[in-house]
Amino acid sequence: MRFLNVPLLLIMLLGMPPLTSMSATGQEARLRVAVSTPLLADIVQNVAGERAEVFSIMPENAEPHTWEASPQDIVRVTEANTFISIGANLEPFVESGGWRRAVVDGGVSQLVIADHVELIEVDKVIDHGDHVHDLRAGDPHIWLDPTKVIEALPAIAGHLSGLDPNGAPEYNVNAATFATLLTELDAELEASFAAIPPEQRVLVVFHDAYTYFAARYGFEVVGVVVQNPEVEISAQEVVELQRIIDDRDVAVIFAEPQFNIEILDIFVDASGVEVGELLTDAFSGRVVSYIGLMRFNRDSLVQHLGA
Repeated sequence: MRFLNVPLLLIMLLGMPPLTSMSATGQEARLRVAVSTPLLADIVQNVAGERAEVFSIMPENAEPHTWEASPQDIVRVTEANTFISIGANLEPFVESGGWRRAVVDGGVSQLVIADHVELIEVDKVIDHGDHVHDLRAGDPHIWLDPTKVIEALPAIAGHLSGLDPNGAPEYNVNAATFATLLTELDAELEASFAAIPPEQRVLVVFHDAYTYFAARYGFEVVGVVVQNPEVEISAQEVVELQRIIDDRDVAVIFAEPQFNIEILDIFVDASGVEVGELLTDAFSGRVVSYIGLMRFNRDSLVQHLGA
């Protein structure tokens, strides 16, 4: 996608904002931290605390695999002190020409979370037409395992500290506090999933995002409704997924609210499967926080798969 409406002169005039500055009252101005998704904004805000304004350039219900940044979105990023993304091909908009000219060539400070977390490599390449989602370098859906988020917190705290050295003690304390909350969340989820017998921890999900979740909590993803959310499922894929549903005695297909789920009617009519709901990339009006998203998924799984 081309962004001819973003004048390079504007980017040059904007330049890099100061890392920290004094407000009219003599107090240090808060950092302005742009991030890619609302979910990541919540995670980063927990580390930043009161010392930074964290905002997502993507709206709440957007799908990061397909969302495209407007010229106005790009300018908002150039006006921030830094931009933080998940990486690992989750946000293809960062590869657009307009983005690269304004943000990358413009020297905007950046942090890519995937560079600081051990990724699970998946032997799959998804062709989205205008970009390729290559999972062989690592699956980007790391947040569906809270321990992976914990793994990323030192990098977030360190990055913010580099921009705002005076805030380093606060960022480190906030990161440690949030890590404790996520450790408790991880234990809470594991205890809750004890209500689901191992033989019933079988998932058919809407799109292939649950590698980390399944590995952490002992689930098996046996089927995916759409390999590419932008392309209609083929007749061959319908037949193959129906075979999996029948062979594995699947009782529930888990949809995601940001996607059109009319295709699931085929499987409901053929096998009488239920349709549950999981949240992956977006809050979708169901929750307002990362921890809330994980608990929403926990409740849905226990409700539909529990003994």
